[in-house]
Amino acid sequence: MKRMLTTSRYWIYAVLAIAFMASCASSKKSSSPHVYMNKQYKELKDVLNQAEVSIINDSVKVIFPNNVLFASSSDQLKEEIKPTFGRFAAILNKYNKTKILITGHTDSTGTASYNRELSEKRAVSAKALLGEYKVNNDRMFTWGLADRHPIATNSTEEGKARNRRVEFVILYDVKE
Repeated sequence: MKRMLTTSRYWIYAVLAIAFMASCASSKKSSSPHVYMNKQYKELKDVLNQAEVSIINDSVKVIFPNNVLFASSSDQLKEEIKPTFGRFAAILNKYNKTKILITGHTDSTGTASYNRELSEKRAVSAKALLGEYKVNNDRMFTWGLADRHPIATNSTEEGKARNRRVEFVILYDVKE
C-alpha cells in the first residue's frame, strides 16, 4: 500500500511538471510579439537620432519632423534624409513580421483639400523611398491625415512646424 501511494505521488508530480512546462511554453509564445517589438524599438531608438521613437503597447511609433524630411509645402524628400531612411529600412527589413502605417500630417495653414492632398503625397513619398530600400510594399500602408491630429498648437510657427510631420506606426503582423 505504501509503495502504491509513493508511485501515485510520482505520477502526480510528473503530471504537474508537464502541466507547468506546457504553461511556460504557451506564455513564452504569447509574449513573443512583445519581445519582438521591444527589440525593434531599441534598435530604432539607437539608429534614428533625427526622429522621435516611442513604444505604445506592442506598436512602435516613429515620428520624423517635417523640417528633416521635406522642404516647406513640398512632398519631395530631402536628399540628406536618404542615409537615415536606409538605416530605418534595414531595421524594418530585419523585423519583417510587421506592418507599417505611414501617415502624413500638415499644419492648419491652407485649405482642407490642399492639406489632405499634401499629407497623402508626403506619406506616399516616404513609402516609395522605403520601397527603394527593399521594404516590401505589401507591408506598408499610407494615409494622409492633413491637420486632423496636431501634436502642437497651430497658433505659433514652432507649433505649426511640429505638426508638419510624417509618422510611422509599426505593428506586429498577427498573421505571421
